[in-house]
Amino acid sequence: MLRKETPGNATLAEPRRALDAAASLVPRLAAAEPEHDLAGRAAIANLELLGEEGFLLLNVPDSFGGFGEGLGGTLEILRTVAQGSPSTALMLAMHTSILANFLIDPRHVPPAERTAFIEQRTWAFGEAMRGRRFGVANSEPGAGGDVKQSRAEMRDGRVWGVKSFCSMGTHADYFMTAARDFESQKRDFESQKNDESGHVRYWLVRNENVSVESAWDAVGMRSSESVSLRFDGAPVLAPLAYRGLLDGVNNRHWSTLSFTAIFIGVAESLLDDVLTPGASTLQRTSATELHLTLQACRAFLRQCVTVEPDPATDDYRREVRDCKLFVTRALAQHAAALFTSLGGSAYRFGSPVSRKVRDLLAGPLLRPPVGAAFDEVFAELVAT
Repeated sequence: MLRKETPGNATLAEPRRALDAAASLVPRLAAAEPEHDLAGRAAIANLELLGEEGFLLLNVPDSFGGFGEGLGGTLEILRTVAQGSPSTALMLAMHTSILANFLIDPRHVPPAERTAFIEQRTWAFGEAMRGRRFGVANSEPGAGGDVKQSRAEMRDGRVWGVKSFCSMGTHADYFMTAARDFESQKRDFESQKNDESGHVRYWLVRNENVSVESAWDAVGMRSSESVSLRFDGAPVLAPLAYRGLLDGVNNRHWSTLSFTAIFIGVAESLLDDVLTPGASTLQRTSATELHLTLQACRAFLRQCVTVEPDPATDDYRREVRDCKLFVTRALAQHAAALFTSLGGSAYRFGSPVSRKVRDLLAGPLLRPPVGAAFDEVFAELVAT
């Protein structure tokens, strides 16, 4: 593989070879997946393999020494990695989705925040170059997938609270964490008077004073080790990217479309597993339906990549939400139908088919969760 040297221990394929490099790793990722899945243990060895090959720099601009992949290229590589190890792709997606917020054009950042944003961008890309991993710790029990319902608090430069579905668990070096800003309120009487509950912001938090609150024992995506974490005064480095990111210009659509691409990759791998000449009529029908659904899913995803505006608009975010909602539900439904048509060894918990079907069932649960997404879509339909 053609490589160029990068600082630290990472080596990096030339950007034009990135997809081929990812594809070459799929057999190794797939070979390790059964053990991690059965144990419900994070596939950190797989993530480390990607790091050794430089993929923690997937969407870091080439001017900073990275692959320089945009949205489309990043999604293609996540889809490819997911064909070997869905959980590894999910963990990588958390990392790249955080770094995507540093790809915002500085002219879209409020002038008062612009200098700090540029400095933090340089720092974040530099940490990725050194092999540091960024994880996401936003969801909370009872919040319904809405970060603005977060109850975690940021006080005295530290975050306190419990977060759920934290893929990568304690194996991340830094977390993107939603928490209510009570520190700023102490300095701003008007803010305190008008909003006693605190304003939710995204924070960049160091993995210190962070522990596992409850273990991960899920049906699907078992080797993502998406545990619940307790933050007992985890130190805050800064607001993530810039103060006001949550309500301002942001690249949150990267994570939503990354989830979408990953589950397409899982379904593609599942379909490859079941294509046998001796299939029954029911199996052939179910496989064909999954193939046709995949065609529609890939087209919808390509459309979202093609029309990505700069910056992302509310209309675009709704299209992205609908894409993820359609793709993950459709693939889970058709995969389940295909699974029931197979019988025999496919029903074993550790079989490749069983594992991939279980992973696909997790798709509709990821942000935005299916219930909240349907409520949003229906409300919009009624309003029109």
